[in-house]
Amino acid sequence: MEKRLLGLYNLSSKLTIAKSYEELYDIFSSALKKILKFDNFALLIKEGDELKIVKKLGIYEPNTTLNINGTKGITVACAREKKKIYVPDVTKDTRYIEAAPGIKSEVAIPILYGNELIGVIDVEKAEVGGFEEEDIKLLEIFANVLAASFKNVEFKKELEGSERKYRSLIENIGIGIYRNTPGVKGKFIEVNPAIIKMFGYKSKEEFMKINVSDLYQNPEDRKKINEKLLKKGFIKNEIIKLKKKNGKSIVASVTAVAVKDERGRVKYFDGIVEDITERIKTEEALKKSEEKYKNLVEYVPCIICKLKPDGITIFVNSYVKKITGYEPDEIVGKNWWGIFYPGELEKQIDELYEKFNEGDVADYEMKLMDKYGEIHTISWNSFNVWSENGELVEINGVGIDITERKKIENELRKSEERYRNLFEEIKDAFYISTIDGKFVEVNKAMVELLGYKSKRELLKIDIGKDFYYKPDAREKLLKVMAKDGYIKDYEVEVKRKDGKKLIVLETSRERKDENGKVIGYEGIIRDITEQKMMQEELRKSERKFRSIFENAVEGIYRLDKRGRLIEANKALENFFGYSEEELRKMDLNKLYKNPKKRSEFLKELKEKGFLKNLEIEYVRKDGSIVIGNEYAILVKEGRKEYIDGIIHDITELKKAQREAEFYNALLRHDVANKLQLVIGYIDMLLNEEISGEQRELAELALKSALSASRIIENVRRLQILKKEIKKKKFSIDEMIEGILKEYSGDLEKRDIEVVSKSYGKKIIATEFLGEAISNIIGNSISHSGASKIEIKVEEDGNYVKICVEDNGIGITDDVKEKIFKMGYKGEESRGSGLGLYLAKKIVENMGGKIKVKDRVK
Repeated sequence: MEKRLLGLYNLSSKLTIAKSYEELYDIFSSALKKILKFDNFALLIKEGDELKIVKKLGIYEPNTTLNINGTKGITVACAREKKKIYVPDVTKDTRYIEAAPGIKSEVAIPILYGNELIGVIDVEKAEVGGFEEEDIKLLEIFANVLAASFKNVEFKKELEGSERKYRSLIENIGIGIYRNTPGVKGKFIEVNPAIIKMFGYKSKEEFMKINVSDLYQNPEDRKKINEKLLKKGFIKNEIIKLKKKNGKSIVASVTAVAVKDERGRVKYFDGIVEDITERIKTEEALKKSEEKYKNLVEYVPCIICKLKPDGITIFVNSYVKKITGYEPDEIVGKNWWGIFYPGELEKQIDELYEKFNEGDVADYEMKLMDKYGEIHTISWNSFNVWSENGELVEINGVGIDITERKKIENELRKSEERYRNLFEEIKDAFYISTIDGKFVEVNKAMVELLGYKSKRELLKIDIGKDFYYKPDAREKLLKVMAKDGYIKDYEVEVKRKDGKKLIVLETSRERKDENGKVIGYEGIIRDITEQKMMQEELRKSERKFRSIFENAVEGIYRLDKRGRLIEANKALENFFGYSEEELRKMDLNKLYKNPKKRSEFLKELKEKGFLKNLEIEYVRKDGSIVIGNEYAILVKEGRKEYIDGIIHDITELKKAQREAEFYNALLRHDVANKLQLVIGYIDMLLNEEISGEQRELAELALKSALSASRIIENVRRLQILKKEIKKKKFSIDEMIEGILKEYSGDLEKRDIEVVSKSYGKKIIATEFLGEAISNIIGNSISHSGASKIEIKVEEDGNYVKICVEDNGIGITDDVKEKIFKMGYKGEESRGSGLGLYLAKKIVENMGGKIKVKDRVK
């Protein structure tokens, strides 16, 4: 078995350097023939749902493909079930398909990478029971080594693509990259365009003729660098003074590595050079370490090992040094687990043995620590030997270092997920299209924007005809794009599936291949239809409000936060007599009759945020005084603050009010005094001996005079109610009692019963409350026709409710709506129509309400 393992060791060495699948198949079939005796052999690789023969040895039928889902064939069953199948006598197995005469036994081993089926190894012999357990174990190891090598080749092909990418990067990167020979002078073997440009040479040919030392300001520095590279094998971020072709000095950061041949001799130096002259000048305190380039990752081979159940190492191949740093001699005879799984890593061992209880492990990942303390992730496959009693006799394992691959896979997965999520979740519509006008990729936002049911439906449309609203729009857009290779925020009309027009901003660029040829376009579409509509509405609104501003009869202005005029309309100019330009330049305090009022105005406005009904006396340009009723508000627009205000000219109104007050005072004083003299004279007349007819006329005159006196008094009270009246505490019970005494004669004459319950508390009201209650009670006595009046005082939250109820004829609905209006009186009433109106004003002046609840049905 050990000889076979050594043969397997040699096989794995060759497999790991295979560059193609064909080379891999040749190496494998050749090695298998040397290690294992057989009559027929076939290597089948899975392609879709079929197995294709890629290599065969022995007499065999022509190459055919086998359907994995078929019912015939031991190889097919092995592939479908992903399990090894050994048939000692094929004549007794109905699945067997004869492919060559005289075959008696067959072994089919699946080639698995994890749970992924790669293919099947099929071996046949012309004797019954032709394969031993050791042969089958060996084939299983072969299958795992082949699976790992298959993936290596796959990985190499990916790396070849990556190498092309990095080659492009090297050619286009702005940092100098070179390869030169060792030696004090040295010659360049390869350089990129950046280094030629950096040192001021015209061409690569010109640059390649110089010695490396020609670029050094001090040739001794080249000698030191050469010695350091030969001794240490590398330099990193070495600061070196170099010079250009024209002799101008530069400071460069050089990172280089000595590349050795198979015998360990230095072949050449690979390095990168960066001109850091400006950085050194401006950032002397900073040393920026920058690794621009790394060597491609070496292909990691397999570790093949054999252990005793207690972990003592029986055998390990030489590849273990490449991964762990240990020589095989340092490991054999020692405990495998103790060497590679110290500390926290030890807990993995118990988990592995638990897995062994279930059978061999496949693609089982474990972390081990190398000689230098580094952690590696190894994917293990085991082929253990068990005794007849089921006890573990020997552990055989094949391990692949997948540390770097795991890192790459994780980063690729994260990157792909990140950009896929960004592509799908971005709110703007995104597309990729061909030159001839077909979408090849769109995101969800694009599908939704254009109103299509699915991405598949949208990918079918013709961009020129079905996407752009105007037929020539795409042609014009591409002409613009051709100038610079891109367009930014290009406004264009597109159409939805339903034909509706959208206005969008398109930002797009040309997509080019590696030769610079345009192969398509990609871009972002942003819908601004609503924004454009809003802009149009705003323009209309601005025109409308500008018209209102200019034509308003009130003065309208805007001040900055310091109180300086920014804008004023024509009405404000007329109000002050100054032009808008004059108002902007002048100290606005001069407009106030009392300049202190302006500072008070600004202070209060900043505290409250707005002011209204503010009466201020202003001084016009001609010196005359005008009065304005002002409304102002503090406005914030972004970070700026403004004061917007309106001034209504109430100069004439105030003049009219003063005249009205004069005549009102005249009416209340002079006319009222004269009326009192008339009442006095009539009283004197009634006390004289006069005839019945004369007395009747005198009494009528007295009533008229008293009525006129009451009207004058009510007008006086209404005038007083316009001003703020102080409230104080009153005994409501005493107030009602006094009113009832005044009406006692009328109540007795009309035979009206009055029920008034004592409230027992004082209330807060003005001195006119009694007048309001008196008017309501008097109205009930005079007009209700009631026989009973009930007066109640009750608490109603924070208020007091005073109810005057009677059992009279009631009040109709149409009268209820106007009973409290000024001047309203009933058809038979001889009053002025001010009584209940006055009562309503008194109650409202105190912050209360007055209602009528009676309703005639």
